[in-house]
Amino acid sequence: MKQSKFSMKAMSVLLAFCFVIGSVCASPSSAAVAAEKADSSQGLSLEEQQAALEQKLKEINSKLDSLGQQSKETEEYINALDERIEYLKKELTLSQQQIDNSQDKIQSLQNQHKENEETLKALKVQIEEMAVESEKLQQEFDLTFDEYGERAKALYISGNTSMIELLLTCDDISSFLTRLEMIKRVAVSDKTLLQELMDEGEKILALKNEMEEKQTSISNTQKTLEENEISLQNTIKDLEAQQVTYKDKQSQYESEKSESDKLLQKLHQQTKTYSEYRNSDLEDLAAINAEIEAAAEKYKEELEQSQNKPSTTTPSGSGSQGQTTTTKPSSSKLSMTYPVPSQTTITTGYGSAGYAGHTGVDFACNSGAKVVAAESGIVIISKDITYHSPCSCSNTGGGYHSYGRYIVIMHDKKNSSGNYVYTLYAHNSSRVVEEGDRVSKGQLIAYAGSTGNSTGPHCHFEVRTPDALYEHCVNPVPYLP
Repeated sequence: MKQSKFSMKAMSVLLAFCFVIGSVCASPSSAAVAAEKADSSQGLSLEEQQAALEQKLKEINSKLDSLGQQSKETEEYINALDERIEYLKKELTLSQQQIDNSQDKIQSLQNQHKENEETLKALKVQIEEMAVESEKLQQEFDLTFDEYGERAKALYISGNTSMIELLLTCDDISSFLTRLEMIKRVAVSDKTLLQELMDEGEKILALKNEMEEKQTSISNTQKTLEENEISLQNTIKDLEAQQVTYKDKQSQYESEKSESDKLLQKLHQQTKTYSEYRNSDLEDLAAINAEIEAAAEKYKEELEQSQNKPSTTTPSGSGSQGQTTTTKPSSSKLSMTYPVPSQTTITTGYGSAGYAGHTGVDFACNSGAKVVAAESGIVIISKDITYHSPCSCSNTGGGYHSYGRYIVIMHDKKNSSGNYVYTLYAHNSSRVVEEGDRVSKGQLIAYAGSTGNSTGPHCHFEVRTPDALYEHCVNPVPYLP
């Protein structure tokens, strides 16, 4: 009812305004904005990658079935099993990516939900403020309209006397001019009052349109909130399913690794060519590598200073004065000996252990066999790598992992390229030298064993150059007799 009254008043005002100032033309305009959502993808999706992996696993499973009918305790079967383990590991990585994506989506939806709630709250406050403002403008419009109505009513009661009649009935020019000035002032006053009505009406209409837009925004925001809530709940369900799938795949991955380790150990027990398990401890290498690198930097400076340090010798005879000379190595040529004197045959070669990462050679030997320094130098690492917490792995090596009880020596002689050379001795049962000890070529440094990632007693021997980094491991064979 109130809106109908306002419309009638507005129409009256518009007609009166047209009568006073001629004609008023208004042509409201509106604009529409369209939003498009682009779905971009780069390369293969996670689903496509998963499908490709499943196809690979199907092929390798067929191969394993065929090989398993003959014997599982063969190098070929274990290699195929390790290949499947690699695919399972890739599946785990993809599953983790799916979990990460879902968690990111959940976080994004939660942020959007929070933002939309804040937007909705702000819009409601604005609507309330605009409603108060609208009521105030309506009251001002009603007062002005009533005032203008009283003015129009007075003109109507005064009769049909027109402005021309008022001017022509003047007795003289003075009266004519006086009436003309009065008419002008009344016209100006009426026009000002009418303009105020139009301005107030336009403010009310503009505020009404703005309120409608805000109300539309509230409706859209509420709809978005509902859609986000549905999407959030669905994503949470997807995440829960993905986590279950990941746990199942991780269990299968660990089971496959355990089976591979057991088969490899049986094979090595038959052949007496002990080496490392193929699927463990690679994640430790970065931390171990950093530790060895830091030790190498520490002792490099010390070694170079000692090589250039002058030494004092005193000739025989009483009263003779000591003379200063520079100490030099007896031989500057690097010439290594076998790290296990009782076993000079390499049982597992460099890079030939059936997996990427066998960066040394293995000398299978009896537990307790002597391990010696391949060349003279300084011990920069002598320590045990143990688990910080209990581990259910099949290859714990008595609580040790990775290299187990191991030693690293920085040699005081350089190779033919003029670079420092480092040797590493792993899986020892005990160590008899400590960090910082100076050792000579062939000196006892440890006793062989099977600590850490080891299928049986052996010495894992690495050569690293030009620095002690893991990625600079080289084939030890050219350095051995």
